[in-house]
Amino acid sequence: MTHVEGTIPALFSARVAASGAAPALREFDAATLAVVRPLSWGEWYEASLDVAVALVEAGCARGTSCAILAGNTLLWPIAEVGAVLAGMVTVGIYPTASAAQVRALLADADVCVVVVDSALQLAKVREATSGWERPLLVLARDGALVSPGGPGVPLTSSGSALGSAPASSLVRELDWAAFVARGALARRDDPELFLRVRERWDVLSPDETAMLVYTSGSTGLPKGARLSHRYVVESARSIRDTLGLASHDSSLSFLPFSHASERIFGLYTRIACGMLATLVEDPGLVWAASVAAEPTLFGGMPRFFEKVHAGLLAARADAAPADALRWDAAVALGRERARLRQDDAEVPEALERAWREGLSVITPVVARSFGPRLRLATSGGAALPLEVAEYLDACGVTVLGAYGQTEQLCATFNRPHRYRHDSVGYVMPGSMLRIADDGEVQLWRSALTFSGYHRRADETTAAFTDDGRWLRTGDLGAIDGAGFLRLTGRRKELIALSNGKKVAPLPLEARLADGAFVAHAMVFGEGRPYLVALVSLRWPLVERWQRARGIEGDAALLVRHPALVREVQDVVARANAEVSRPEQVRKFTILAHDLTEAAGEVTPTHKVRRTVVAEHYAVEIDALYRETA
Repeated sequence: MTHVEGTIPALFSARVAASGAAPALREFDAATLAVVRPLSWGEWYEASLDVAVALVEAGCARGTSCAILAGNTLLWPIAEVGAVLAGMVTVGIYPTASAAQVRALLADADVCVVVVDSALQLAKVREATSGWERPLLVLARDGALVSPGGPGVPLTSSGSALGSAPASSLVRELDWAAFVARGALARRDDPELFLRVRERWDVLSPDETAMLVYTSGSTGLPKGARLSHRYVVESARSIRDTLGLASHDSSLSFLPFSHASERIFGLYTRIACGMLATLVEDPGLVWAASVAAEPTLFGGMPRFFEKVHAGLLAARADAAPADALRWDAAVALGRERARLRQDDAEVPEALERAWREGLSVITPVVARSFGPRLRLATSGGAALPLEVAEYLDACGVTVLGAYGQTEQLCATFNRPHRYRHDSVGYVMPGSMLRIADDGEVQLWRSALTFSGYHRRADETTAAFTDDGRWLRTGDLGAIDGAGFLRLTGRRKELIALSNGKKVAPLPLEARLADGAFVAHAMVFGEGRPYLVALVSLRWPLVERWQRARGIEGDAALLVRHPALVREVQDVVARANAEVSRPEQVRKFTILAHDLTEAAGEVTPTHKVRRTVVAEHYAVEIDALYRETA
C-alpha cells in the first residue's frame, strides 16, 4: 500500500500497517444491548478495497461523487473509505433529510453513486430522483430492495431489484452486499482492475477535494464545503495532539457522519489515533451503549450532557439522607477544585483526597451514563450551559468545550488541564486566530481551512477577508489575557440547536408566512433542543374569518380558539413537511397583536428584528419549552 503523503489513503494505510489485527470498529446491538460484529483495521481495509474495485468496475470516474445516506453502522465507514480509495469525492446526507433535500444535494454534487441502508432511505431516494436525467447507481443494504410482497424477497442473479422500479430509467439499483462481493471477485480475477485503483492513489494530491460537507447558509440553501485530503489529515492530527489521544482510547460514534464534527473529529481522528469506535445507530440508546462499550472518550452535543445533568439531579433527589449529605459535600468540594484548576492554581492534596472519597456516592450514577472508563468528554456545536458544565465537573466529568465550523473545524479547544467553562478554549495546533476591528473572529487560512464552496465562487470569495488570508467566521468574540476565546454573538443568522444541528431560520419563516393568516413567523431555538415559533397574524383577514364563522371574542381570546389554532397548525404542518425533523417547528404561540416599528420589533421596511422580538417575548418563548415536545 503506497500512497501520496498527506492524503486519506496514506493516513489509512499507515494505520493498517501499525494496527492491522487490532479492533477498529464494532456495532452496538439494540436487541441484546451488547457490542457485536468487531472489525479489525485490516478487515476494514480489505472490505473498503473491495468497494473501491467494484466502484471502478462500475465505471465511476476519478473525482466523481459518492453519496451516503445511512445511519451509524459498519456500512458508513466501509463505503466512505472505499469511495476515497477509488479516488472519489464523498458526500454525506443526513438520515433525517427530506426527499427534496436529498434531490438538491444529489444534483448539486453531481452524485453518480448513492449508498442507502434501509427501505425507508431507498424510498426517499426514489422520490428524490423522479424524472432523473443522469445515470445514478443506488446501492442498497440487504433488505432495502424488496418486492411489493414485502421484505426478504431476493434479488435476481444479476443483482437487479425485483421490487418497485426506480424513479427513472437512468437510475440503477443493486444490492450492497452483492456489489461488495463483486469487487472481491474482481480483485481476485482481474489484476488489471486492481492496478487501475492503485494508479488513482499514485496521482492523488493532498489538495484535491476529498469530500463535500453540506451546510446551510444564511439563505438556507445547501452549500457544499470542499474539504481537501490535506484538510482532513491535518485536522485529525490537530485534534489528536490537542487531546492527547492514542490507540488505547475508545469512543462511541452516534452523531451523524454527514456532520463535519463526526466525520473529522470522529472517523478520521480515530484513524489517526488507532482508536476503537463503537457505532450506535440509535442515538436514543447512547447511554446503554456507553455501559456496554466502556469508552474512554465521549464527544457529544450539549443536549446529551444536559440529560446527564438532569439524571444526576434526579438521583440526588432520590438519595437517602446520609448519601445526599455526602453528595452535596462532594459537589461543593468539586466546585472549589474546578475553580482552582481553571485559575491555574494548585489543588491542595487534602481537598483532592476528600473530593475523590466523596465521589463514591456519585460515580456509580455517572457510570450509568458514560460507563466506568471515561477520561475525556468534549462538547461542541452549541454552547453548553455554564451550570451544567460546572456541576458535571464537580461530579468528576470535565466537559471540554470547543469551537470551529465546517469551513475550519479546528479553531479552539479547551484542554484537560487548562480550561474555562465560560470559553471555547484556546487556539489549536496549526491554527491562528484574530479578532477583527468589528469583533468578528477570523481564522488564518491554512491547511486546516476548507477549499471553498462547491460551484459558489462569489460565496467562497466572501468567506475570506479582502486579501484572502483570513476566514471570516461570522461569529463575534473576544480573547482574554490567557488566550481563551469567548464568543459574544453571531453575525450569521443561523440557529444552533443543542444537538449541534444548525438551522437557517429565514427559509422556514418564509414557508410559514405562506399561510393566508400569517403575517410574520419568527423561529427560535438557539441552544435549545428543538425549534419553536412566534406567529403574528394578518388581522383584517382573521377578523373576516371570525365573522364568517360567528366566533365571538377579542384578539386575546381568539388566538386561543381551537379553530384558529388548527388553521395555524395546518400552516406549520405544511412547512414542516418540506424539511428534516431537526428543522421542524415543534411548538408555536400566536400573538394577539402585530409587531410594530414603534416597539423596535420591525424595521421601516418591515423586516423583523429577531433579537428585539426574542427579548420582548422571552417569557412566551420559555413557556414553549416547559413541556416535552
